[in-house]
Amino acid sequence: MNVLSMICNKMFQQNHYWVHDLSPLLFRFPENPLGLDGIRYYGLAYLLGFLGAWLLLKLYNNEGKFAIDADARSTLMTAIIIGVLAGGRLGYMLLYDLEAFLANPLLVFRVDQGGMASHGGFVGAIDLNAGFEDG
Repeated sequence: MNVLSMICNKMFQQNHYWVHDLSPLLFRFPENPLGLDGIRYYGLAYLLGFLGAWLLLKLYNNEGKFAIDADARSTLMTAIIIGVLAGGRLGYMLLYDLEAFLANPLLVFRVDQGGMASHGGFVGAIDLNAGFEDG
């Protein structure tokens, strides 16, 4: 019996396999009265996306590619952030947890329980951006 087959036999006999059980938390907070668990990767990705969008708007303005003053940039970023967060949460509730949403529509505000749909966030941002263009 060659070495490779011996290693494979040993692995299969001991049930070596990988189980997806990664923590969603980047940093875990100690026990606190607010009940906050920590900083999640997904939330950090949202924050970095919003900061990147703001920096690109500012850069485009400085280079004359997209003339928008600071007040309009602030209004646009507020619309994008609200659209992404509201659309993402509402999209999750409607697409993945409809039964719970119909039983208690206020669950849409329980963001501490998780649940964001990126495609819902995209639709929300597009919808509020269209409102920004009209106004």
